[in-house]
Amino acid sequence: MSKCQIKIRGVGPFAILALPLWFGACSSDAAPSNESDASGPTAGGMQSTTSTTTSTASTSAAATNAGPSNSTTGNSTTGSSAVGGTTLGGTTVGTSQGGPATTTGPSSSSDTGTTTGAGTGGVGGAATGSGGSGGTATTTGDAGPCPAGATLGPGDTTMMITVDGLERSFLVHAPPAYDGTTRLPVVFDFHGLSGTSSQQKNLSGWDDAGDSHGFIVIYPQGVDNAWNAGLCCGDAADDVAFVRAILTTLETEACVDAKRVYASGCSNGGGMSFKLACRAADVIAGVAPVDFDCVDGQGCGDCELSRPITVVQFRGTNDTLVDYDGSGAFIGAQQNFELWGELNMCGGEPGSLPAQNACEVYSSCGDGTETVLCTVQNGSHCGSYGSFMIPEVAWAILEQHSLP
Repeated sequence: MSKCQIKIRGVGPFAILALPLWFGACSSDAAPSNESDASGPTAGGMQSTTSTTTSTASTSAAATNAGPSNSTTGNSTTGSSAVGGTTLGGTTVGTSQGGPATTTGPSSSSDTGTTTGAGTGGVGGAATGSGGSGGTATTTGDAGPCPAGATLGPGDTTMMITVDGLERSFLVHAPPAYDGTTRLPVVFDFHGLSGTSSQQKNLSGWDDAGDSHGFIVIYPQGVDNAWNAGLCCGDAADDVAFVRAILTTLETEACVDAKRVYASGCSNGGGMSFKLACRAADVIAGVAPVDFDCVDGQGCGDCELSRPITVVQFRGTNDTLVDYDGSGAFIGAQQNFELWGELNMCGGEPGSLPAQNACEVYSSCGDGTETVLCTVQNGSHCGSYGSFMIPEVAWAILEQHSLP
């Protein structure tokens, strides 16, 4: 079990916390105009203090988990979480990881850790195809050998680590064809305020994208269901240190490409991905925040960007919780886009993304990065994942960028 000592950062009272727990009240694609509509089954309430694993591999069978940082078989929990006034119950099933399965979907990973554009092939297959908005891009990953003692298998796994005395959990989804022999990219997906890792997993669709393109998805759980994103919303933990501790754990428990780690999330979780861009660009290659502005200080004024980093933000024009045009602590989608254009040292005027007219892009930014704003017309708060295919649009851009 990996341990990391962190410094608890206190955040003073902030007016936005007086609002109801609306950051976690994500509306569904079926009802994008209803901001509080979060009804429907989810995978659970709060996770238990005992780790469990759930396999979703297509050839899975019940078995005992061999990894010390994962759970024992048959341990189940039930819980509930209130979202938008609706209590959602669920059960975490303690079945273990199944055997490997195969996939024929497109892959973003190769045996040498290098891909060119977007292509096809199984996990671990070379991919060559068309480039992104800035032309053909070559992404170089980590081609080193995988850790011999890695315990992660395909499907879903819940892991627990201790960070500065706090027991923290995160869900891991590995694609069906993952066999621990090829390094795969990683995408973090952060839940909104009052939400859970399980709810975000069911909401966003990043699992399907990971299965199709060959990457691992991480769904961390925030302390008190919140993230310390800056001015808003949680102040109980150093969540940047939590992310770094997760990556340290994955270095031994999984076969991951440390040069191709990305972050996304909605609402307060989107704010957390912005904060990682500001504070952890040494380990995060790019971010795709959804329905939030950077709040690392007023107007992102405390952002300590160590290098230009690719940012792909998604904003809905009908978002009544985080106004597209800005309000209060939020500077608004366009101003936030222009700010990141400046932070990333972009030149020229933004143009349309060739593959998606709803997205504007500064394609000439420092170190070959891109700064993108995708505007979802009539999109509601956290309600456009399926209708706009956010994971697919984001991944088409993110996969072209790796750490220097």
